[in-house]
Amino acid sequence: MTDILSQDEIDALLGALDAGDIETENGEGAAAADSHARLYDFKRPDKFSKEQLRTIQMLHETFGRLWSSALSGMLRSLVNMSVISVDQLTYREFLLSMADPSVICVFSMSPLEGRAVIEFSPAIAFPLIDRLLGGHGAAGHKIRELTDIEQRIISTLIEEGLLFLKEAWVSMTEFYPEMLAVESNPMFVQIVPPSDMVLLLSLEAKVGDLTGVINVCYPYIVLEPILTHLSQQFLFASSGKGATKDTRTAILDTLKEVSLDVEVQLGEAELTFGEALDLKPGDVIKLNTKIDSELNVSVSDRVKFMCVPGVHHGHNAVLITRLIENPEEKLKDVRV
Repeated sequence: MTDILSQDEIDALLGALDAGDIETENGEGAAAADSHARLYDFKRPDKFSKEQLRTIQMLHETFGRLWSSALSGMLRSLVNMSVISVDQLTYREFLLSMADPSVICVFSMSPLEGRAVIEFSPAIAFPLIDRLLGGHGAAGHKIRELTDIEQRIISTLIEEGLLFLKEAWVSMTEFYPEMLAVESNPMFVQIVPPSDMVLLLSLEAKVGDLTGVINVCYPYIVLEPILTHLSQQFLFASSGKGATKDTRTAILDTLKEVSLDVEVQLGEAELTFGEALDLKPGDVIKLNTKIDSELNVSVSDRVKFMCVPGVHHGHNAVLITRLIENPEEKLKDVRV
């Protein structure tokens, strides 16, 4: 039968343990057990499950692909966006992480209540604006607040991006984003109390040789009504519905911005090397086409139309006469 310690003996034993005079026999085992423990901050509770975070990340990977395709056509440069992190933090921490000044867009997501934020790091915002104004989009711009003209340019850019954000979310919920303001100082962007939890998605944007970060911040209160839908099963079930009208419209609008080379070949002629050396101003080279012959119109090296040459408002031009239904149709050899 074990001895029962008195209260004085218990107090003395605890005091010796605190002073380090007594070593415990199972100290290593206790440390090993503690190594599996995870700190939990009750001031920063996890509001989103791992599955919900993964689903939101997949939605924003789609958003990045849609927006980068549109920007590639607009900027005439290769643009790539990818999600690099998904974090839960307080709104205060998000504000402190932003540069001052920065490029911050506040937008609503009706019918969802509340507001959200898109923030461009200055490292990518100023080269984008420079590129849109006809520059080379070089790095090294002085970090400052945007001018009125620059604000208008970046606002147009973000408004287009919000349309792709809506399209990326359509499999989960339908909302109508509306840009409310563009700010430079993070302290002026108080959409929720500083202690409220937010979801922060960071996308790495690569424009040519430049790299910057675009942050999308959702307060918990905005996404709370749709949390039950934020699962991969719901996402995959919705993805089988096919492309929506908005999807087709967005893709078509993106394709309309793509540049294509259009060429019209007037004809061909064969000369010997000696004849080519003897050419001088005023000489006439006879082509293998007649004056009333139809000419081939090639789009990106593929014959798509037939035309006849002419003049329009003092400029050389061609009149499209018919469409080539078979894109594999070869060039016709019309000899004199």
